[in-house]
Amino acid sequence: MVIVDDYSRWSWVKFLKSKDDSYDVFNKFCIQVQSEKELKILKVRSDHGGEFENEPFEIFCEKHGIIHEFSSPRTPQQNGVVERKNRSLQEMARTMIHENNLAKHFWAEAVNTTCYVQNMIYIRPLLKKTTYELFKGKKPNIFYFHQFGCTCYILNNKVYLKKFDAKVQKGVFLSYSERSKAYRLYNSETLCVEESMHVKFDDKDPGDKTPEQNENFAGSEESDDYSKPDQISEVNDTSEAVTAPDTPEAATIPDVPLLEASEEDHNNSQQVIQSRNSFKYKSSHPEDQIIGNKESPRRTRSHFRPEESALGVHDRTYKS
Repeated sequence: MVIVDDYSRWSWVKFLKSKDDSYDVFNKFCIQVQSEKELKILKVRSDHGGEFENEPFEIFCEKHGIIHEFSSPRTPQQNGVVERKNRSLQEMARTMIHENNLAKHFWAEAVNTTCYVQNMIYIRPLLKKTTYELFKGKKPNIFYFHQFGCTCYILNNKVYLKKFDAKVQKGVFLSYSERSKAYRLYNSETLCVEESMHVKFDDKDPGDKTPEQNENFAGSEESDDYSKPDQISEVNDTSEAVTAPDTPEAATIPDVPLLEASEEDHNNSQQVIQSRNSFKYKSSHPEDQIIGNKESPRRTRSHFRPEESALGVHDRTYKS
């Protein structure tokens, strides 16, 4: 049974075992809403269904001063607010179930999630406010929303665990709890629906690829470039050698075939690289720049201090 507030478009979904339970559910709903909002229900509009047009319903409306209106027979357009809401809930729930390949017996959880999300995000065009803001008086907070049907990992804090037992159980996210700050989850190991707040969600789509996979499976042209680093370095080196300052000897060199020129440029580039990096591997040092005897053992700066100054420091520390 779908109930919609005509002003804010806030919706409620009540699941019934049979249509005979409509009166009992509606009775409890009216008491709950009137006590929550401290307002009185004035009108109720429905179709001519047997679950609404009966004697207990009429007695209840007369007792509480509620006007019960009906739409014309075979004219659901007159009750279009609820009819459109019912259609949108059904279409959205069906899409969610088939998108995530869930079993059809989860349809109630899908409809409940759909109604919960629509109350949070739908905006009334004339008032330019969300349904939640009109009904609750404050802006909604949707930071805790997650993808319906996504994989989740539930902390197992109900069963005694041994040292190397798994602490989490794999499950599927279904809905949000109505009476507590928790999520409704289907536990794949226990095969039951439970409510828990200690859960981690994996909201990624199954077909998405990570950036690392995209780089590894790049096009053939990029892979060919990465497979030839030596050739790239050689080209760069030759370009540096060619762009070096001109010398008189280079101006007098006669023309030679292209192959020989490329070999000479390659040799010159290797000489340039060796000359640039030669200082890193040079182990010898000019002997005229060595201070003292080069065969003496290595000493630190403390060995060069005068012995008297060292004794004086020891004397002062001893007296103090």
